[in-house]
Amino acid sequence: MAGLSRSHHNAVHRLLRERLERVEFNRTWQQLHVHFELGRPSGKWLHFDVETRRLLQRLARDEWGFDPLEGVPDGSRREVAARAVDEKIARRRPDDDFVLVKGALPAPLPALARGLSLRVALPQLDTAAIARLVLIENLDSFDDWEDYPAAAELAGSLIVYRGHRGLARGARQLLERLPAATPVVVFPDYDPAGLAIAASLPRADALLLPELDEALLACGSRAHFDRQFRQARQLEEAELGGWRAVWEEMKGQRVSIKQQHMLALGAHLRLVPLRA
Repeated sequence: MAGLSRSHHNAVHRLLRERLERVEFNRTWQQLHVHFELGRPSGKWLHFDVETRRLLQRLARDEWGFDPLEGVPDGSRREVAARAVDEKIARRRPDDDFVLVKGALPAPLPALARGLSLRVALPQLDTAAIARLVLIENLDSFDDWEDYPAAAELAGSLIVYRGHRGLARGARQLLERLPAATPVVVFPDYDPAGLAIAASLPRADALLLPELDEALLACGSRAHFDRQFRQARQLEEAELGGWRAVWEEMKGQRVSIKQQHMLALGAHLRLVPLRA
């Protein structure tokens, strides 16, 4: 079982569910072939007959603790641990349905001292009591939020870290649950990737961007900008509304400016609405 992941379990599930007679002999199936010693390799394919599929199902069920034909069990690691040997295959990850927040937390959550943040389960957030939400791309910028020279109108906002994987999914769910009248401000890096993040969110009303000057532009990286060509292509085709001018400005400057440089140089931050 060591070394097998959810992708391996899913591959076996698909083979059994669709009663496949052959699968592409890719890395996943090479590892499964070595592990279970089943299947007949032939060129780029791994072949299975009815009896071999039946044997694979039995061996996998005995080893994994669940029937691979039924697929990976639903639930959290705690819930899957009651049925499967390897709880790490659980569909629900530890960070799913959580967000990392600070700032003006809605009651009954406590007020936090400077430098503190709270990992909160989404059901514990009263979305109707959130006056404004600021979503921040980078974790250290989330931590340093109080030091940024942001617009006074952002005082009293709930500050949310965009995160990765489970936390990112939690942030998106939070945006989807907010009342339509709750303003959402996105604070990203000033580059194609940052703008693409904002444009892909389920909710966003304004960008928080730096006022550009010579010192800030001198800290920007052309190499980082050029490496974000995929995001640049996305932005060319995206519906950007009032942010189209931001993208045109970025293309003209052709540098990636990180949030950390904005803070280090004391750049003033301005709000750019998605719609006028």
